[in-house]
Amino acid sequence: MKRIISVLLILVLLTVAVAAQEELYDEEFDKVIEEDIYEDIGDVELKGEAGMTPDSALYFIEVLVENIFVGDNPETALEYKEEKILELKEMINSGNSEAAEKALERVEKYNKIIKREVSPELDQKVRGSSKATKIILEQIESELEGNEWDDVKEAVNENLKEEDKIALAAKISNKIAGLCRALSNLDPLEYSKVCKTDDNAPRWKKDLDRELTAEQEEEAKEFFGIMSQCFENPNECRCEDISIKPFAEKCSEFAPLVAKCDSGDEEACEMMEKIEDPIKLLPDYLQDVMANLEGRYEDSKHDLHTPKECVEVGATSKEECSKVMFKINAPEPCVKALEAGKINIDNERDSREACEQIMFKQDAPQECIDAGLKSFRTCEKYMFKLDSPQECLDAGLTGSGRDDWKKCSAIRFKLDAPEECIDAGITGEGRDDWKKCDAIRFKLDSPQECLDAGLTGEGRDDWKKCNKITFMLDAPEECHQFADDRDPWKKCKPVQFKLEAPQECLDAGLDGTGRRDWDECKKIQKKMEGESKQDCAPDELHICDDDGKNCKCTSDSNEGCGAIDCQQGYSCQYGQCFPDEGGCGDCESKCPGASSTECVDDECKCFYDDKGGEDWKKGCDAILCPENTYCEYGECKSYPVSECQDGCEQECGDQNTDCVDGQCVCLGYGPNGPPTDGGDNSGSSDDETEESSEGGTDSGTEGEGEPETTPEEPEVVESTPEPTPEPEPTPEPESKPEESSGNEITGGAVTGFLETLRGLFN
Repeated sequence: MKRIISVLLILVLLTVAVAAQEELYDEEFDKVIEEDIYEDIGDVELKGEAGMTPDSALYFIEVLVENIFVGDNPETALEYKEEKILELKEMINSGNSEAAEKALERVEKYNKIIKREVSPELDQKVRGSSKATKIILEQIESELEGNEWDDVKEAVNENLKEEDKIALAAKISNKIAGLCRALSNLDPLEYSKVCKTDDNAPRWKKDLDRELTAEQEEEAKEFFGIMSQCFENPNECRCEDISIKPFAEKCSEFAPLVAKCDSGDEEACEMMEKIEDPIKLLPDYLQDVMANLEGRYEDSKHDLHTPKECVEVGATSKEECSKVMFKINAPEPCVKALEAGKINIDNERDSREACEQIMFKQDAPQECIDAGLKSFRTCEKYMFKLDSPQECLDAGLTGSGRDDWKKCSAIRFKLDAPEECIDAGITGEGRDDWKKCDAIRFKLDSPQECLDAGLTGEGRDDWKKCNKITFMLDAPEECHQFADDRDPWKKCKPVQFKLEAPQECLDAGLDGTGRRDWDECKKIQKKMEGESKQDCAPDELHICDDDGKNCKCTSDSNEGCGAIDCQQGYSCQYGQCFPDEGGCGDCESKCPGASSTECVDDECKCFYDDKGGEDWKKGCDAILCPENTYCEYGECKSYPVSECQDGCEQECGDQNTDCVDGQCVCLGYGPNGPPTDGGDNSGSSDDETEESSEGGTDSGTEGEGEPETTPEEPEVVESTPEPTPEPEPTPEPESKPEESSGNEITGGAVTGFLETLRGLFN
């Protein structure tokens, strides 16, 4: 059996490769020509001389003579073709491109005859000629130059490819002949399918078929004798002598039932009726013999056993009973065809084939119809090749074997089943192996809630019940009403959409029933969100509304920036976006002259070596420290938060003020009283204090350093602190301030200093 399968596989491949159609050669050639088709051909060259060349006025006479003598003879065509190759060479040497094209046209004509009709006997000769021809054509192609030779060069290139195809056809024809002979001996049924010839077959194959058909005639005579004896006396049927082994096996099963039925055993008769007609197991030439025998013995067979269905309706004749049984057993489309006169039941074989054709057109997969197949048997093999994994094909399964699908299923099981099923000893060969594996998979894959509910995976609806449990757990409560539907999640999707989708998507008419509603919703959201942070350039800010929508990229410095506004990979420092560099960035560039730096809480700390005296001042300069920090002993430190920054207007109104330790001190209105009394206290205002501070003198001194007249005991008003840490109480001002040396810094001077720093940074 293995030998038959091997022969079949090789023969199918070769038959495909050698088919005469030009399209098949063009599509399959590169796939088939994997082996060297000239491997056993030595050094060769074309011998002989060119005949009358195409530039001769009498060349047409030579063409007429050749057409008469060549016919479809591949050997004669090969001789003329070699002559034309030599003529081509002469025309190119003489520089006649038009005559060269004529010679190439004749070469192409003879190539078609050779490729179609090449016989096994010409294998070596044809391949040797093709190899020698290629040598000449390659030389010609390399020497052609100039636009006038473009058409010739293109034709030469095509002929180079054609020579390989001719050599391949010759080599395969030899193998086909040998394999068909082997197949006729091993399995005549397969021979009749694969090696059967038609009117378009090459002559050598027709001759081979006639030779083998003579042998088949002998086999048909022997088969007729065996089956005649079986029909006459089933007890003496020599089934084991039948050469078609599948039919012989069915015969051994069928003959004993026929014998019992003839003896009046109705149960055996009914069993016999249930067995599929084994005639399909025979090649065509033996099916004809079988049909002839059935026709001879059908009447006596009908007399011995008339089916009860025919007896019940009074169909006693063979023709009437056949019609009754056909209507009972045939599919409805075939019954309709019978009533329409499209099926004739006088010939059982013809009626069976007609019905099969009707059902094939109705039920066959589209792939088989597109492939031009006509029967379920060939379709089954074709679908096996399409559907089965490569591992099944590699195992030699073709779909023609009785158990091929079963064997392939076992292979697929080993590929697809979880390791736990394999470890449990399940092989996939048993009828319930997948069911057993499903129980194991259920325990592995199902949620704990399903196992807690007592489900094991062995029940028919366990997965369905488990899906309901998980649906009730995962779906929103509004969807629980769909739990018993076939596809509850499909019903739930619109509900989920209305619950989860933003209002703008609902306003756009989306309801979740469309396959792409969520995609459309995301587009709407993205459009409303505006530009993303990734769209911004490094020097642009990312500004959004308070609700995070209508975002835009802007380079307007008036927009300011915050850490969240800067593009990804950048952070906001001193009102601008800078690239992130480990939190602090390049601390060395921010601390020039520092002996070392450190990043603490995403801020650079600068450290300078102690140099004594005034040298520490060289460690940093105030202008180098970030905003709201100052330089002290070579290190930038933050200024304390002072409530004096707004000029103490909030705390003291229009009174005179001073700033002491970051706290506002209200100094009253002075001798002239508040502005509403018509007094002029401008000389003691905060503005004047600030101006004097900027001028380098204390607010309480004149140009000579003399203090102003001290007002009456001022009322000290403490500012109302924020609900954060309570400030220390502000000390009461002395009734009479000490004389100023002119070098002391008052609160107003500090405020002015801060404003100066702020102006430098901005």
